[in-house]
Amino acid sequence: MYRYKKPIERARSSAYGNNYWIFHSSKVHRRVAVFSNLEYENILTLEMDPEVEWYCEYPLETTVYVGGKEEKILFDVWVKYTDGREAFQGVAYTTTEETHKTIAMQAKWCIQNGLEFEFRNEKVIHKGRYFIRNLNVLAARARRFRLSSVNADQMIRGFLHEKKRITIEELVGSGWFESERTIDYLADLYYRGIINLHNIPSECINGKMEVIICG
Repeated sequence: MYRYKKPIERARSSAYGNNYWIFHSSKVHRRVAVFSNLEYENILTLEMDPEVEWYCEYPLETTVYVGGKEEKILFDVWVKYTDGREAFQGVAYTTTEETHKTIAMQAKWCIQNGLEFEFRNEKVIHKGRYFIRNLNVLAARARRFRLSSVNADQMIRGFLHEKKRITIEELVGSGWFESERTIDYLADLYYRGIINLHNIPSECINGKMEVIICG
């Protein structure tokens, strides 16, 4: 069903990257491990993006000719979107010249093979001051929670459609959610693309933040 399901295995002592992140993905149903902070942050955005159907870290290692010389490249991510589109991704900070050479080679290989390529730098990934911090909170809570009742899910959707916009604080007081589980519910709804949170890139999650029904 998916072109890439399992990543190319890399030892933790690998020279690539200076950090090691590992977590269980609800989207791809397995352990995901990456070797830099920015790669983890990129994967986190894919995990929590309802328009991303599937992804695979380190999906393909291949070669490309540059200046008459064969160079080895390893793609950071392959993504399958819900609209059917597929893309390889290269992840690097804008100020890192050496990795930009790798990005250029990855892009060249994709052009030569008629495939889509996306360059993901910190400006694209972070979106705002609190975006990654908020996604970390939501992802951790969403992994531990699933709304088991279809009827309850439909009623919550109906309630939010009726309200259009409502703050987290107002939801707590509405009685629709168990007060101590409100963020858990919202994290699951956000993960599934049912709601959005107003100003999530630029504002830390708090009671005054508005919950917006999607669609």
